[in-house]
Amino acid sequence: MKYVAALIIIFTLCNSCDSSESTKANGTFLSGEIINPVQSYILLYKNEKVTDSIPLDRRNKFSYTFSNLEEGLYRFVHGEFQLLHIEEGDSLLLRVNTKEFDESLTFSGYGAAKNNFLINKFLHWEEENNFLKQRYQKNPENFEKMLDSMAIVHTRGLNEFLAKENFSDNFSEIASAASVLDNYQRKEWYPFARYGEDKYEFIKNLNPNFYNFRESVDLNNRNIEELFSFQRYVNSYMNNLAYMEYGDQHNFDRTSYLHNHHKVKMIDSLITNSRQKERMLKQVARIFIANSNDLKKVDALFDEIKEVSSSQETIEALNDTYANNKSMQAGNKIPKLAVLNTEGKANIMSKAFESPSVLYFWSYLNLPHMKSSHQKAAELQKKYPEFNFVGININTEQDTWLKHLQKNGYSSQKEFRFLNPKQARKQLVINDINKTIVLDKNGTILNSHANLQNAKFENDLIAYLKL
Repeated sequence: MKYVAALIIIFTLCNSCDSSESTKANGTFLSGEIINPVQSYILLYKNEKVTDSIPLDRRNKFSYTFSNLEEGLYRFVHGEFQLLHIEEGDSLLLRVNTKEFDESLTFSGYGAAKNNFLINKFLHWEEENNFLKQRYQKNPENFEKMLDSMAIVHTRGLNEFLAKENFSDNFSEIASAASVLDNYQRKEWYPFARYGEDKYEFIKNLNPNFYNFRESVDLNNRNIEELFSFQRYVNSYMNNLAYMEYGDQHNFDRTSYLHNHHKVKMIDSLITNSRQKERMLKQVARIFIANSNDLKKVDALFDEIKEVSSSQETIEALNDTYANNKSMQAGNKIPKLAVLNTEGKANIMSKAFESPSVLYFWSYLNLPHMKSSHQKAAELQKKYPEFNFVGININTEQDTWLKHLQKNGYSSQKEFRFLNPKQARKQLVINDINKTIVLDKNGTILNSHANLQNAKFENDLIAYLKL
């Protein structure tokens, strides 16, 4: 109850903030300032497609006028990303500090209130998740009561906010979805977050009303498909349904062929919005291929995905990913991709790394991962000097990369950058920044699906030393 009381205070403060905005503009505009920029531009996405690249000026500010506007949710990207809601006549001014991206993001101008609402919902979601970490161990009745209490606060905050001004039906539906879907997702995840129990029997024995909310969610609603909470909910729902198809015989494993085989079937059966369906099918393929060294199972799953996909773009992307993944199997040579050293000299990977090597990848757009991966690599380098631990940057801006190396004191002898990052990420199938590749002294692949942070990784290194 203490947390619910805190939520009430947070929503009250949020809804009492000055919501006055300038007059509706003749046209639709987005401008802003990036504090501590990590690159020289921002990107706008709509429905998974880049709509524009907007340059920063010398003061790290930008200004953009929309033409042929498609109203709704956009993704704003500069290192990290967040959602914007844009409608005709909006004149948004945003300000963000990349060192605390989500926490510092604020809006002013016409259309600001709805966007401040969305970022506040995101921050509340993070706070609630921290609060809930250990509370998934509650019994079903108490867990549901806790979520119901939170939902009352969410609904009250939503109603007070929507009453403040005449928001469009488009945005009101998005705000309403953002206020309920996170708790729905938590109920889908609840059985799998509990320790130890037979999850299949646990789900079977839940109160028949526990999942009644499912009937209220339109899985094919195009207006909310870009919403983070919607995507989290639909993914958890598909995982839950997939597990129930095999859970009486096997343990829950989201990365297994069996699970993803059933998940593809569920997506095909329930998702009729083609854009959402293709997005989810590609996500299944990316996650599975990032975790599987079994080429036969990759073959089987990719064939199943192509059978249910209606997009030639998806099928071509899968074919490319499959071909590149096949070339990255253990026993093959690392592709002849060029890397740059800190002096700007290029060399192909097999010649740049002459001793047994562990290649890990990083981006200066993801600073927490940059620091954790380098820290882990330094730790392992001391324990396993037989291997050369090499950091490869996947960004495009040489000067920015060098500044990060110097600022953090990373060894120039163990740092490289791809000459053509886009091509390299595609050929090496780097769908996940945590991907790690282990090579022998001749540039032959020992493992292309490793993970530096995985608890089993050291056992793998010890095994490779015995070869």
